[in-house]
Amino acid sequence: MGEEEPLADLFSFADFARAARAKNPVTANSEYVSHDRRDEKNSLEAKESLKPNKTTPRPRSSEKRKKSGKKTAETPVKGTTGLLDFEVPQMAPKPAKPRPKGKRENVAKAVESDERLDLQVTGSNIRHWVKVSGEVLQAAQSALDSMDLQSELDSDTGTNTLLTWDKVALTVAGLPSRADRDASWVLEAIADAALAGASGMIGIVLSELCSAAANAASSPGLNPVQLLKVLRSSSQCPTRCLLPAVERLDPPTLSGLIEEVNAELETQPEQMSIEDILSRAWMASQVALVEGAEENHGRPDARAAVLMLLVAAMVETYCRENQQEQGAVATSLQMVRDMVPDSHPGLPAPSRRHSLVLTWRGEADNSRVQRLRAELEKNGVYGAITGRADMLGIGPRMLLVRSRHPRKVIELLPEKSGMILARPPLPIESETPSGSNLVSLDSSRAIRPIRPAVLAYASAPGLVGDLANLGATVVLSRRGVPQEVLPIIAEMEQEVVQVLPCDQVSAAELANLVRPAKNQGIEVMVAPTQDDLQVLEVTRACCQVVSSAIETPDLIQLQRSRTFDALATQRTWTVSSETSFDLLASSVTADDVQARILIRKGEDPDLIARIQNALSQGAPGIRIELISGGQSGDTLVGVLSS
Repeated sequence: MGEEEPLADLFSFADFARAARAKNPVTANSEYVSHDRRDEKNSLEAKESLKPNKTTPRPRSSEKRKKSGKKTAETPVKGTTGLLDFEVPQMAPKPAKPRPKGKRENVAKAVESDERLDLQVTGSNIRHWVKVSGEVLQAAQSALDSMDLQSELDSDTGTNTLLTWDKVALTVAGLPSRADRDASWVLEAIADAALAGASGMIGIVLSELCSAAANAASSPGLNPVQLLKVLRSSSQCPTRCLLPAVERLDPPTLSGLIEEVNAELETQPEQMSIEDILSRAWMASQVALVEGAEENHGRPDARAAVLMLLVAAMVETYCRENQQEQGAVATSLQMVRDMVPDSHPGLPAPSRRHSLVLTWRGEADNSRVQRLRAELEKNGVYGAITGRADMLGIGPRMLLVRSRHPRKVIELLPEKSGMILARPPLPIESETPSGSNLVSLDSSRAIRPIRPAVLAYASAPGLVGDLANLGATVVLSRRGVPQEVLPIIAEMEQEVVQVLPCDQVSAAELANLVRPAKNQGIEVMVAPTQDDLQVLEVTRACCQVVSSAIETPDLIQLQRSRTFDALATQRTWTVSSETSFDLLASSVTADDVQARILIRKGEDPDLIARIQNALSQGAPGIRIELISGGQSGDTLVGVLSS
């Protein structure tokens, strides 16, 4: 004989199928794709061709459900998953086994059989879904923000969702082309990007959902069984990432939506398709969103609405790739817009006006995170926590809380790890520019009061709340400036950002951000502040409201003038037990009207008393303010002159 031919070329799967039909003829016409099976052995192919026939696919509409009672001799079925082209083998029907009423069928057992069709979702399909989701979330941004106006924590869910998803979309778009064949690769990239770009509570929720989905995917392609596993991985996410105080203050609409979708997916019949899975999940998410709003006296949950839109984007992706009629996204967007509640001026302002959003990003092991979570729960902290860990349990983590006393939360966090960021409370709409001395005469553009962008550094946890309440975004300085500062500056979405360092090291490192920020169209001004008390006084001056009509050069000049005026009115010293208190007393005069003492962590009370006596001797009648800073550095004294 000549050269031996490959076994798969001599005996293809189609050959065995034709041989089987010749021995056992059936009325249905079967077409198999031989090239997808050439990796299998001959014995496996022969065994596959002799399997018993499968049941008829479940009808997908009420009209088809009526017709299903009549058994037909032929069942022609052709189509695609919408996520990957495939051909469905034609199979003769067999009597369906009666299912007892009132008992849900366990879909995990039903679909893990050898008779499952080999339909798959690839990395390319997931990348298309990410793109469609970005379009949907951008269209829904304003409606989601309006829906979330009365939320205890976010108040800007639409904006935070878009910020988070922008990071996901950029990461997925940058993956190499070979990722199109690997769904697990794309899901891992989505999970990492969602954690890195998570913004607000909805960002943490999305990060947790994406991480669970990535952990549930273990193969390059997802068949319906694996797709169900990925979708149902969301069941425990709210419990894992949301602190208990969230459920007490906010309605559990998000948890209810996830629970409703999982309950619907549990009731799938043995014969299913990807279309069935996605359409059922979408319908269940809509029902849960509406019912949750009704239970909450007409107030919908914007976070649950985001999940419903993401599921709608899955359905839309399926329809686009199958050239089917599209409408899931349009329907879902209209539902979200219709559910935006009317404003009620008589209602009291929510407590978010008086509390700050504190975000921590760092690395920690599982045991430390569990201890942190236990402490937060014990103190009734309102917020969420998420992260990803390697085999050793160490990995990036993110915590977001809303608190009126951020120092208490800061002291629970791991020392000298990660970045702690506090954002100012959202401005009240009725706020008047009482602190502004700027008048715009430009009537050609809309004029509204705005607060200039100020990024303040602080080494004292006790000053974080004061600085944020003045209107600054605050970074707790720990061993230099984190690399994440530039994205934070970009998120402020203003052309001029005043940066206030609290030490010389931070000032030098922040100076390196001026050019990269300028390349993004942002003017970064690094103030000559050297300590926390100088940062406090300059923040008070630079956060005064101005007109939105002011041009960039004028705003730069105004902020520079305010900075130097504030520094000229305050003198600061570091004090310790070796400080000459007679010299301190002679350093103040009758023109000094106020003194601030920023007390370091574990400071001796006797030292504070001696500082007070020295200031009172030098300037009788001076007002003395004690601030518990809790910093590791020296105690600071600042004196303000009239």
